[in-house]
Amino acid sequence: MSNKVIDPNSPVPLYHQIAEAIRLQIEDGELARGDALAPMREAAQIWGVNLHTVRHAYTALARDGLVKSRGAQGTWVTAESTKKPAVDTNSFRQFIGRIIKEAQTDHQVAPRELAREISAYSQHVAENTPVVYVVECSTWQSENHAREIEAQWAVEARAWSLEQDNEPPSGAIVATYFHYNDIRRRWPHRLHEVQFVNIVPDATLVHRLPDDTRRVQLCERDQVTAENLTADLSSLLATKDYEIEPLVSADINSVIAENDQQSILLIAPRTWASLSKQSQANPRVFAANYVINTGDLDILGKKLGWATSNDTHFESDEV
Repeated sequence: MSNKVIDPNSPVPLYHQIAEAIRLQIEDGELARGDALAPMREAAQIWGVNLHTVRHAYTALARDGLVKSRGAQGTWVTAESTKKPAVDTNSFRQFIGRIIKEAQTDHQVAPRELAREISAYSQHVAENTPVVYVVECSTWQSENHAREIEAQWAVEARAWSLEQDNEPPSGAIVATYFHYNDIRRRWPHRLHEVQFVNIVPDATLVHRLPDDTRRVQLCERDQVTAENLTADLSSLLATKDYEIEPLVSADINSVIAENDQQSILLIAPRTWASLSKQSQANPRVFAANYVINTGDLDILGKKLGWATSNDTHFESDEV
């Protein structure tokens, strides 16, 4: 690491610059899962900043699930690199050559015809990939659930927010039971097309909270929702002896700005996307993510006849 990437004159906070530099190292594979980050005091000297700035950066990375801190035991990387391995050009060309040769010798198919068949088959796969619309009350939540579905099933999951006035195009719809009445009221003629699933608090939340966490507040704009989400999260946080209480306010950004840094603030999923970037970057603020119940996710794909994401084989009469 080098403090050359730090620009004291930049409007971007120093802790954020450090966090982004480390994030890039993880994405590029320079830091692998299990690698230890420099101890905070050592890192402060490397980056040329104070200890609090490094702690702030490490906390931001932990909040995003990229690293895990254990106090005096240190901080290490928990995420995998997202960078695709470089393609070995020579090896890939040899692979293509073998395909062409096999097509010619075993199937009497010339290279140009082979190219046409591959193109047609690719189009066939694209056209036969099921499309499902994932309905939630915000685009941010819809996209999160869509990624969950695509991670397990070979489908194209498209986010569809209830913030939109119109309804999803014809086809399969996935929604949470939380929005059953919303959908029944807005699209009663589409209710038979909707597959409803249960969602539960993301269990990884407890591992993303700072080690000094003692007091947690669930922020929401209405009392009923705040109390319901607090009840959902209580059993999850109880495993770490964290106490949680609801905090209701019409202006969550102001609540965050005025936080005395003694509390961890959890933001309800539907509220998170409306926060300012500054509020989302606050190291004492976390999204109270919900995920689709594993059992419901399994049943969903089987009921609709989807292939798993690991099964890329499609039958075709054309090839």
